[in-house]
Amino acid sequence: MSNAKSKNSNKHSSKSIILNSKLFFALLVLQLLNLLTLVTQFHWLYILFASIALATQFVVHVKAMRQALLNASINQTSCYYSAPSILPSWAILLLAIAGSVAIAIAGRELGLLLSMIHLLCFAYSLKVFEITKRKDLYQVVVLGVFVATSSLIFVQSIYFSLAVIVLVFANFIILLRFFAPSMLLLTQIKLLIKLSLYAIPFAVVLFVAFPKLSPLWQVPKAKAAKVGLSDQVKIGDIAQLALSNELAFRVSFENSSPAHAQLYWRALVLDDFDGITWQQAAQSNRLRQQQGNNLAHLSNASNVENIVLRGEGIAYQVIAEPSFQSWLFALDFATSEQANIGQRSDFALFYHGIISQTISYQVTSYPETILAPELTPSMRSLNLSLNSQSNPKLTAKAQQLRQRYSDDRALINQLLTDFNQNNYYYTLQPPSIQNNSLDEFYFQTRAGFCEHYASAFTYLMRAAGIPSRMVVGYLGGEFNPNGNYLSVYQRNAHAWTEVWLPEQGWQRVDPTAAVDPERVERGFSSDLMQQYADLSSGMFSMQPLKTMQWYKQLKMQIEAIDYQWTRWVIGYTGQKQSQLMKQLLTRLTQGKVMEYFLLCLASVVLLIIAYKVSAVRGKKHHEIKQLYLKTLALMSQHNVVKEHAMTGEKFTAFIGENRPELLVDFAVISDCFQKYSYQNSSDEHNKSSLNHDLSILKYHYRRLRWHLWLAKLGIK
Repeated sequence: MSNAKSKNSNKHSSKSIILNSKLFFALLVLQLLNLLTLVTQFHWLYILFASIALATQFVVHVKAMRQALLNASINQTSCYYSAPSILPSWAILLLAIAGSVAIAIAGRELGLLLSMIHLLCFAYSLKVFEITKRKDLYQVVVLGVFVATSSLIFVQSIYFSLAVIVLVFANFIILLRFFAPSMLLLTQIKLLIKLSLYAIPFAVVLFVAFPKLSPLWQVPKAKAAKVGLSDQVKIGDIAQLALSNELAFRVSFENSSPAHAQLYWRALVLDDFDGITWQQAAQSNRLRQQQGNNLAHLSNASNVENIVLRGEGIAYQVIAEPSFQSWLFALDFATSEQANIGQRSDFALFYHGIISQTISYQVTSYPETILAPELTPSMRSLNLSLNSQSNPKLTAKAQQLRQRYSDDRALINQLLTDFNQNNYYYTLQPPSIQNNSLDEFYFQTRAGFCEHYASAFTYLMRAAGIPSRMVVGYLGGEFNPNGNYLSVYQRNAHAWTEVWLPEQGWQRVDPTAAVDPERVERGFSSDLMQQYADLSSGMFSMQPLKTMQWYKQLKMQIEAIDYQWTRWVIGYTGQKQSQLMKQLLTRLTQGKVMEYFLLCLASVVLLIIAYKVSAVRGKKHHEIKQLYLKTLALMSQHNVVKEHAMTGEKFTAFIGENRPELLVDFAVISDCFQKYSYQNSSDEHNKSSLNHDLSILKYHYRRLRWHLWLAKLGIK
């Protein structure tokens, strides 16, 4: 055991550090956990490299540990060993160069941010191959902290954030185990928690007041990364999306929430149909690019000629999940005061950039607004165009309706009546149709999801001479009473039609309401929920658990906590910070909170004074101890050395016998050190005489130093 202790005590001074086998394996486990936080962002080649590197490290360290244990059983030493040399330095250098070149080549596909993250993680994987000195251990731990915290760029939920914090703590525990191996693990954890609590007030002040700068990087616009709705919709696309439980966005209304049937969240307007796919027309894209810099301010909306703003506004906050797209979600007609939000010519909101992380934005909607009471010739032509050759039966059906009804509203109502009374079915499992034929759907299968009915209805409107377009977005949402907000999932994706009527502008018409009114009024009907359960069931399905009441309550509570975290922490943007600072300065200048501010300021000043007083007293005690140690070090330089086994009294007696000229000065210094080390420092006499004793100590220290130098020069 003495040999192990000597190794442990000398490892800081040696050129090659010797660590406990548990510490080595803890480093490997932590590397795996740190990298797992970013695994969804990694290129498959790096995943392969990191897996091989970790497996190799694990196998080599198992062999090294067995050899160390074998030596321990023979030589009675503990299981300490230096890091085994797996790769020579030149091989690590070649790997570093090759990996950097590969990351640079893949940088065009990955983008700047992911390239930097791959480079960081690649260095982390390589660094574990060379832990020969103490600085190498520092670098591995610091790299692990950076890797773990980098994952917060992509995922910012409160539970993931707590997991990352635990990982950061675990990385710092490695350093504590290295510097204080005899300290209990529980004591080390308490120490870290204590230090973290000290840092929390500073972190809060920095978070609230430090200017928030925009990132210098951007996540790549990879097609595979896009989630949710697409800017191209084919028959059946939204029905597949309706099987997804992935969260799209959350909404918190300032006042009461509108009825479910009014929650049509506009995302995209698709006005071009080639017989198979709905998409934004090239002309619409040009208009969007021309007006792409227009903000969605209420003042801008009031100045637009084709908008008639009416009614009371509905204010709410939207927190959108990363979609790697640019479109946003809002009720009609939406306005926003945020500088990074614009509005297209089709009245949909969009974000200036790619939504690569959770964003928060404030919206005010005016549902009674008349959209485009006057339609330009170009827009009329665009929203009447269709390929009549793709669905001739529907074209003939529309012409028959037009001959019977000259009034547009009467024609629309008749078509909705047909959907309601002619055995059309709303289903998540529509039968397959050839070439996405609307003719086959409308006249034969008569079963489909929202995009089936919206596509057929929009086509019929155009064929009847009524300008129309298809809108995709989301319908409804699930209210969480624990957090008083609405959750909208990908399964709430929906498609509907907008028709243009003279003097009424664009009017929303949802043929789904005619086929399955319950879908619009309350969400999924009981039949749809049963279909959803059947399609979601499987060997590892949690569907039976999800139906239990306690599970639903627990899920709502967990989601409510995460929502508040996202709203107040993740949603604390630079614009909100600026608004908060302006409000604070305005109230301060108006004197509304001046009394509270002065009270807080006085409290802070008193705390600082109290801290300074206690710190000065503690500093005085510390100076006495340092002066005593300084005296011992000075005397040892002049060959007057205090042995470790000597007490203070024995060393004073030793000086009296061997160096009597130093006795008086050293005795004063030693007695004063003993006085303040072992007596009660809160004693009133100690408090009053502390400064006096310290000045006397400094005087005798100078005398002692003078006597030593005179003796060294042979004068005394």
